[in-house]
Amino acid sequence: MDRIKDFLLLILLVASLFACSIDEAQPLAHKKLVIASDFLYPKDAKFFAELSKTEKVAIEIIHMRADSIQYRLKKDGFNTNIDLVFVQSLLGIKALENQSFQPVQNGFSDGELSELKQIRNNWFLVGKDPFVISYLKDSLDKPSSYRELSSDYLWTSPDLASVEVFKAHVRYQFQKKQGNNQKELKDWLRGLKDHRIAYQEGTDSTASTQLLLLKYSTYFKNKLLTQMKKRKVIFPKQLYFDYFAIAVVPQAKNYAMTKSFLLFWNEKANSSKFLQHFGMTALGRIKKGKGFYISPEEILALLSKRN
Repeated sequence: MDRIKDFLLLILLVASLFACSIDEAQPLAHKKLVIASDFLYPKDAKFFAELSKTEKVAIEIIHMRADSIQYRLKKDGFNTNIDLVFVQSLLGIKALENQSFQPVQNGFSDGELSELKQIRNNWFLVGKDPFVISYLKDSLDKPSSYRELSSDYLWTSPDLASVEVFKAHVRYQFQKKQGNNQKELKDWLRGLKDHRIAYQEGTDSTASTQLLLLKYSTYFKNKLLTQMKKRKVIFPKQLYFDYFAIAVVPQAKNYAMTKSFLLFWNEKANSSKFLQHFGMTALGRIKKGKGFYISPEEILALLSKRN
């Protein structure tokens, strides 16, 4: 009888241990975070390995253009499998301006997202992307400001779409900072257009000698440019920025994980080592009631007016 009891106890012990192992592994099978992004690719999930390990969550990245994300969310409605949208520009926010996103601020304690900045339609700005000027070290002369591109230098850009954000900064500067001088503004923008030349792609010598106006992230991700030892980058004293931004999809299936992602990013928001993976710079601490040198909200409003 004692042997039978011992055998039964052994079976119960093994069964309970097996059940525990299933419970512990279960989150790995079910916890998932799906990110739709116009600049991240599936392989970039490796940059969030720390979060994946800590939260025991699988991170899936779907790469698509901002307008495709808009179409997908509208088509799928609350049945979408996308939890987060992550875009590389205010232009992405503009493309998704008719899409509603989940308000999440109330789900956090005061200060938990202190390194991020919430703007219209429940977007969070998570990093800056400065407009830089890139030139060859052997050049006899080089510009020190954006303004010189409209009068003294021929320039081009590998990403002309982003130049619209740059021009919105110019319009803001003249309309808000310089007494709404429309004539000078038109001269500035006309000169910028007249001095732009066609961008030459490839590995030929022409491509390597052009003066470029581009976002730092574009430069950072272009191996042809970064591997050229003679090519340098200028950060003008009066910098214009684009912004990376995140929004939570309404009724996200993995809402708890979207909160974990935002907390994770807030923790990494000032880590140059982490941000350099994406070619972005830190937002910097923003005091309540104060914005940037040029408000991203104002730039977004100017972009919307261009429709």
